[in-house]
Amino acid sequence: MLALAASLLAACDDPRRKQIENIKGDEETVKRASAVVNEVIRNSADCDAAKPLIPEAYRRIEDARNAVQAPAARATLDMLKVQVDRVKDVCP
Repeated sequence: MLALAASLLAACDDPRRKQIENIKGDEETVKRASAVVNEVIRNSADCDAAKPLIPEAYRRIEDARNAVQAPAARATLDMLKVQVDRVKDVCP
């Protein structure tokens, strides 16, 4: 009986562990995209510095969008894209 209870607990724990691992993976993926977007934003006052970073920011956002699983991570990537779009509008 004790072995059955232990195996049931292990089975319940495994999906949660996988969810946590997915969240951590999404977090790291978004962090990598965010780093480039932050560079674009930091340089937004200097279009000559910001413009070359914009294509890389878009690429990283798109790569991240293909890799993440959680809807919240996708929403964050959407917000990052809006920020890059704003800088692109200011620095045509």
